[in-house]
Amino acid sequence: KEVLFDAVVSSVYINFESAFDEEESLEKGSASERFDEVGENYIHELLKERKKLIILMDKSSGTKHTEAKQKLISQMQVHIEVSLKRQSKEEYDPMLAHILASNFTEGLLEIARHYQSEKWAKDMLKLIARCYYKGVESL
Repeated sequence: KEVLFDAVVSSVYINFESAFDEEESLEKGSASERFDEVGENYIHELLKERKKLIILMDKSSGTKHTEAKQKLISQMQVHIEVSLKRQSKEEYDPMLAHILASNFTEGLLEIARHYQSEKWAKDMLKLIARCYYKGVESL
């Protein structure tokens, strides 16, 4: 059973750190501009495998991938903390980055769960990203 599960989810088990590192390495642009340039493409590729993503994130209990969703949230939290330090002189409680990471991850998963079409998914992702980044950039 575990081998079958691994075979199903292995292609979608993306390490987001490479996407975050690539986005953070860009020297110019706001956080939303850097996302538009780099991060959005990673997420679009992930949404192409949305069924596998949903299985990995929602159905991995009892497998070696049980922590997949939490790992993604943790990676995103670190990315958000880096971004906040980069753009704001104020220091924020780490819980803020955790909440933002959790919300963004859940938003991405909701797009995958309720997928209607590629255009719909791209439009929804743009809207969620705009809401997220306008909020973060206001800090």
